[in-house]
Amino acid sequence: CDLQNTQSLIERLKTELNTKTLSSPEINLELEKALEEVKDCKEINTSLQLQLETANKTHHHLKSSYDDLVSSNKNLERKVVELEATLAKYKAELINIQQAKAKLIENETNLKKLLDIEKLQGKSLRLQNEKDSKCIQDLNRQIKEMERIIARKHPDSVSALIVAAKENATDTNLTARKLLEDRIKTLEQEVTSRDLQSTKVFMEIQEKFNQMKNKYESHIEDLELHVSDLKNQMKKKTDTYDVYTQTFFKGKIPEKESFTIGVQTEAAAHKIKSAPVGRNKAPEKDNHKEDAHLLATIRGLQTDLSNKEKAILKLHKEIEELRKTNKRLQKEREGSLRNLSERKDFQSYPEKLVAYSRSGSVQDFRKEEALQQLKLDRDKVKQQLARLEEEYQNLKKKRLDDLTALQDAHEREISNYVSSVTPLREQLEMQQVSVKTLQSHLTKAKEELAIVNVERDHLNSRLMNGLQCGGAALGDGAGDRKEADVLLKKISNLEKHYEEREYRLRAIVQSLAQKSITNRSCDQCAERQQQLIGYKVELDQLLATVRALK
Repeated sequence: CDLQNTQSLIERLKTELNTKTLSSPEINLELEKALEEVKDCKEINTSLQLQLETANKTHHHLKSSYDDLVSSNKNLERKVVELEATLAKYKAELINIQQAKAKLIENETNLKKLLDIEKLQGKSLRLQNEKDSKCIQDLNRQIKEMERIIARKHPDSVSALIVAAKENATDTNLTARKLLEDRIKTLEQEVTSRDLQSTKVFMEIQEKFNQMKNKYESHIEDLELHVSDLKNQMKKKTDTYDVYTQTFFKGKIPEKESFTIGVQTEAAAHKIKSAPVGRNKAPEKDNHKEDAHLLATIRGLQTDLSNKEKAILKLHKEIEELRKTNKRLQKEREGSLRNLSERKDFQSYPEKLVAYSRSGSVQDFRKEEALQQLKLDRDKVKQQLARLEEEYQNLKKKRLDDLTALQDAHEREISNYVSSVTPLREQLEMQQVSVKTLQSHLTKAKEELAIVNVERDHLNSRLMNGLQCGGAALGDGAGDRKEADVLLKKISNLEKHYEEREYRLRAIVQSLAQKSITNRSCDQCAERQQQLIGYKVELDQLLATVRALK
C-alpha cells in the first residue's frame, strides 16, 4: 500500500515536472542523466543475471560430480570389504592345508619307524638262523666223534658194532628227530607269528594309505569346489560389469568383454565431460591398459586351473597304479603262504634246512621288493605333494599380486577423488562465507531502506502540506524562506545519503560480478538482487523528484 501511494505521488510529481520541464532546460538535462543511469543499471542487471545463470550451471555440474564421487567411494569401500572377506577365506584355507601337511609328516615319521622295526626284526631272524645252523653243525660233529670212539673201543665184535650201531642209530635218530620236530614246530610258530605281524603291519600301512588317499581325494574335491566358486564369482562380476557398462556407456563407447571396475569407468566418464578434447585420450588409454591387465590375469588363472586339472588326472592315474601294485603284492603273498603250507613235510633235516633257507631268502627278497616299491610310491607321493604345494604357492602369490594391484588402483582413485573434492569443499566454504557477508549486507540495506522509507513518507507529508499551504503562505515570505532553507538542507543530506547508498550497492554488485562460482542459495541471491535493483530505481525516482522540487 505504501509503495502504491508513493508510486501515485511520483506519477503526480512526474506530471507536474513534465509541465515544468518545458520552461526549465536544467531539469531536462538531469532527466536525461537519470535515464542514462537507469539504462546503465539495466545493463548491469542483465550482465549480473547472465553471470548468475552461468554460476548456477557450474554449481549444478559440481553438485552432480560430487554425488558421483560419493557413490564411487561407497562402491570402492564395498569392494574393499569383499576383498578382505576373500583374504580371510584364503588364510583359513592355508591354515587347514598346513595342518594337513603336519599330519602327513607325522604319518611319514610313523611309517619310517615301522620300517626300521621291520628291518631290526629281519636282522634278528637272520642271526637266529645262523645260530641254528651252527648248533646243527656242532651236533653232527659230535655224532661223528661218538661213532669213531665206539669203533675204537670195540674193533673185533662186528655184529655187536652193527647192533650197537643200529641201536645207537635208532636212538640217536629218535632223539634227533624229536629235537628236529620240536625245532621245526617252534620255527613254524615263529614263522606264523611273524607272518601275522607282517600282515598286521601291512594292514596298518594299507589303512594309512587309504586314509591318505581319502584325505587327498577330499582335498581335491574341496579344491574343485573352490575353483568352481571362483569361476562363478568371476562370471557374476563380469555379468554385473557388462550390465553396468551397457547402462552407462550406451551410445558413447562400444562394449568390451573385460572385467573392469565400475568406479573407474564412472570417474573416466565424468573427466571426459569436464575436461577439454585434448585431454580425453589419457583416461581412455589407462582404461585400456587396465582392461588388458585384467584379461591377462584372467587368462593366467584359466591356465593355472587347466594345469591343476591335469595334475589331478595324473594323481588319479597314479592312485590306480598303486591299487594295482597292492593287488599284485597281495597275490604274491598268498602264493608264498601256499608254498609254505605245501612244504611242511620234509624227508630229511638237511633238505628241510635248505628249503627253509630258500623260503626265508625268497620271503626276504619279496619283502625287500615290497618295501622298495612302497618307498618308491612314497617318494612319488612326496613329489606330487611338493608339486601341489608349489602350484598352490604360485597361485597364492598371483592372487596376492592381483589383490595388491587392485588395492593400489583403488587407493590411487581414492586419493584422486579426495584431491578433487578438497578444492570443491574449499570453494563451498568460501561461497558460504560470501553468502553470509551478503546476507549481513542485505539486512543492513533493509534496515537502511526502512529508515529511508520513513523519511520519505515524512518528506512526502511535508511536501503535500507545503503544496496545500503554498497559496495561503505567499504573504509570509520570511517564514517560508526559513522552512525552504531547512527543507533544502534536509534534501542535500538525503542526496548525500542516497549517493553513499548507491556507492555501496555498486560495490556489492561488482563483488558479485567478480565471483564466478556461487553457492547453493543462488536463487535467493538473485531475488534479493532484483529487490535491491527495484529499491535503487525507486530511490533514483525520489532523487529526481527532490531535484525537481528544488
